[in-house]
Amino acid sequence: MVVFGLALVAGGANVVAVDAAAAPVAAPVDEPVIVGTDANGQSRSLSVGQELAVALPDAPSTGYVWRISALNRGVLHQEGDPQFRSENPLPGSAGTSVWTFTAAAPGRTTLTLASVRAGVAPARTFSEDITVK
Repeated sequence: MVVFGLALVAGGANVVAVDAAAAPVAAPVDEPVIVGTDANGQSRSLSVGQELAVALPDAPSTGYVWRISALNRGVLHQEGDPQFRSENPLPGSAGTSVWTFTAAAPGRTTLTLASVRAGVAPARTFSEDITVK
């Protein structure tokens, strides 16, 4: 009541008093983790809500595409479709596919991506063990 009274005296009826103790406090968010082929075969820990971006070399014109071959989606959730990026504007140019995931719940999973083409064994694989805390 004293704060409200001081607010009225200081600024008139247009001032609104805010109780600092009742204001919500935002929890800090861990930085996103960005990995490439150098992370293949490694293990990683993430916090719930933390983002993981996996950037892998890609050349869709070869007929090979990256696909998820193993993942517990309850632990690590895929965010949308992978994005293909190339610095070369010519059609069919090689580039990078970027997969984005969010750590959804505590647990463990193995994220495995395979570069596959219909009727052919995978050309490349990427795998990383993920623990979400």
